[in-house]
Amino acid sequence: MALRVRGFALPHGDPVDLYADGDRWTTDPVGGAELVARGWLLPGLVDAHTHPGTAEQGQPLDEKLLREHLRAHLDAGVTLIRSPGLAADPPEWFGKDEDGPRAFHAGPWIAGVGPFIEGWGRRPGLERLAEVAAEQAGRTGWAKLIVDWDTSDGAVPVEVLREVVARVHAAGGRVAVHSQQAEGGRVAVESGVDSLEHGMCLDPQLLSRMAEQGTALTPTLALISRTLETVWDKPEGPRKTWYVGGASAHPALTAAAFEAGSPCWPAPTRGRTGVSPTRSVPLPPPGWRRTRRWPPRRGRRARTSVWAVWRRARPPTLSSSTRTRAPICRSWTLPVP
Repeated sequence: MALRVRGFALPHGDPVDLYADGDRWTTDPVGGAELVARGWLLPGLVDAHTHPGTAEQGQPLDEKLLREHLRAHLDAGVTLIRSPGLAADPPEWFGKDEDGPRAFHAGPWIAGVGPFIEGWGRRPGLERLAEVAAEQAGRTGWAKLIVDWDTSDGAVPVEVLREVVARVHAAGGRVAVHSQQAEGGRVAVESGVDSLEHGMCLDPQLLSRMAEQGTALTPTLALISRTLETVWDKPEGPRKTWYVGGASAHPALTAAAFEAGSPCWPAPTRGRTGVSPTRSVPLPPPGWRRTRRWPPRRGRRARTSVWAVWRRARPPTLSSSTRTRAPICRSWTLPVP
C-alpha cells in the first residue's frame, strides 16, 4: 500500500506532499496512496561520530545492545551514522537492517600511542601502523587511529602518519584520527588525514590548511562540553589544566573552523558509547553530497523513518521540498570511496 504524508518542509515552510513509492519518497503523485500523517517535514539526521554496541568503555561488542542503539538513532530521526571505532567488527547486518540507520564504520580503533582503553582497539606498533590501517580501510572504507592519548604520551610521528594516509588512500579508503592535544592535531593536519575527531587544543592557524585540503573536523561538542562539567570538580593538576583549557576554547574553535571553510561534521550524541536521541541535532555538514537512492526497504521502514523524523526531530538546515524524487528522509552521505 502506498503512503502519503502532507506537510510543510522546514526550514522555509514550503507545502509539500510526499508519497512512499517502494523504497523511496517522491513528490510525484501515486494513485491510491493513503494519507497517514500531516505536520512539519524534516530531512534525515546524521551522526558522524558514535560508538554503539557497548554500555561502558572496554566492554566487548554486544549485538543485542547494538540493535538497541541503532533503533534509538532511528527513532530520533538519525538515518545515517558513521562509527569511527567500534569494540569489534560489527555483524554483517550493520547499516543494512531496516530497523536501524545506514552506517559506515572503521572497525576497531588502531592505537598508535598511549595505553588507550583496556579491552578495546589494536596496538600494532608504529612499524605496522600503516599496514593494519590499510587492511582495515580496504575492507570497510575507513580506518580510525589514535594519534595522541594521555598528556604525557606524545603523538604519532608525522612521517608515520603520512605513510598511513598514503597506504590507506592507495587502498581506496579514508583516515579518521582521534586527537585532543595540540601536537596530535598538528600531525594530523600536516599528514592530510580525512577527518579529525574531537580536535581539542588544535591550533586555529591550521584551520585554513584543513579547509584547503578538505580535512573535516568532527568537534563532538556535546561530549566535550558534558565532560567539562565533571572535570571542573577534579583536583588541580596538569590533566585538569589541559582539559579545562582545551574544552573551554572548543566552541570558539569549532565556529572558527566553520568560518574558515573546513568541513564540520555533526556528532550530536552525548556519550562515548550508545546514543542520546534527545540531543540529536540536524546539521548536514558543508561538502557532503546529497544521496538520491536507498537500498531496497520494505514499507515498514518507510513508515518508521517518516514518523521518527516528523514527530521527534528538530528543524533542519535544509529544505525537503524538492520536486524531484528523494530518498526516505533525505540523508547526507559520507564521502567514502
